[in-house]
Amino acid sequence: MNYLAHLFFSDPAPLAWAGSLMGDFFKGSDFSALPAELTRHLKLHRHIDALTRSSPAFQRSRRRLDPRFRHGRSVLVDVFYDHFIACRWDQYHHQPLEVFAREVYTGLQSCRAVLSPGLQRQLPRMIAMDWLTSYRETEVVKRVLIRLEERLTHKLPLAQGFAELGLRRGALGGDFSRFMEETQPLVETWKNDN
Repeated sequence: MNYLAHLFFSDPAPLAWAGSLMGDFFKGSDFSALPAELTRHLKLHRHIDALTRSSPAFQRSRRRLDPRFRHGRSVLVDVFYDHFIACRWDQYHHQPLEVFAREVYTGLQSCRAVLSPGLQRQLPRMIAMDWLTSYRETEVVKRVLIRLEERLTHKLPLAQGFAELGLRRGALGGDFSRFMEETQPLVETWKNDN
């Protein structure tokens, strides 16, 4: 999953949001220098990634995409699912997305000192471009895929994969709904146990 989905599954607190995003930036398993709540949500991020990889709905979405995208299909589905959660936010969360995004941005700024260097560098851009609400726009999805393709060392045609969203929106959206149904209770169970 991508940023917005990880934040959705997070507890509503700055260190929790920080940990939920740092899963993409923090490598290794030495969490001794990190606050406990941040560490818990960094581990939650990794747990959600594992749930996603094993999710029948997510795997169905991968198989729907053109095989020429190979393992890039997982990246495409990650981004498409963030688009769907942004578009359907009101079905899943009690706050409007704009309010939630503002609270996250403010919360992340309040604990900036404990963020990983990569997240510290990205935070100003995330806020300035309002990444969290912008995922509703299909043009933003396209730009995200272009940027991801540019950053990859082993090139995959992710930007071309944008067309798959238009071609298979209905089926992918149905998979996303099932993904949320199957994943939400698993995440809640993990949070209650950890």
